Amino acid sequence: MIGLGMTTDEFRAGLDTLGWKQTDFALAVGLSKVAVSHWLTGTAPLPLWAQSHLTLLLKLHNLAGDLLTPPTKAAKIKAIEGN
Repeated sequence: MIGLGMTTDEFRAGLDTLGWKQTDFALAVGLSKVAVSHWLTGTAPLPLWAQSHLTLLLKLHNLAGDLLTPPTKAAKIKAIEGN
């Protein structure tokens, strides 16, 4: 099971399990794709909060299956605008 102290390969595999891309994770947590890319290339350390967040998403995915879908820009804009 993926948990804290995960490697970049485990993090990438977790995103794949969710069907998410780096951009999806970045959008979900309010970061740039570049920040997530830096974690996965080893340019920057993979933060513990990001590992924890992905672990929780994977647990939800296991519980909810199809209900957990990647966020889209349109959905985020809609949520911000309150429509």
